[in-house]
Amino acid sequence: MTATDEVTSFLAILDGVEHLVAYQAGEVLLDCMLAEGLDPAFQCMDGHCGSCMVVRISGDVEMRKNNVLSQRDLDAGYVLLCQSIALNGEVLVDCDA
Repeated sequence: MTATDEVTSFLAILDGVEHLVAYQAGEVLLDCMLAEGLDPAFQCMDGHCGSCMVVRISGDVEMRKNNVLSQRDLDAGYVLLCQSIALNGEVLVDCDA
């Protein structure tokens, strides 16, 4: 799968509130959230620490790299905000999970 230019936004649950976040093609979800003034948990921004681990509720993302999530985490729907690129407009991530 590859990202498309048609993705213009995604949804993120943060502090119990669902936010519609503008998406810039090729950007990782974390950068898009920070650009909107949101403050999700993160630290290294390089896929090593796991601080930005969230649950992907719906939609498809592709992680640029993953040095911390196990196969069990991936099977449970966890992704890293700092490495995830939206592949379609149905992406919903839960930052509170």
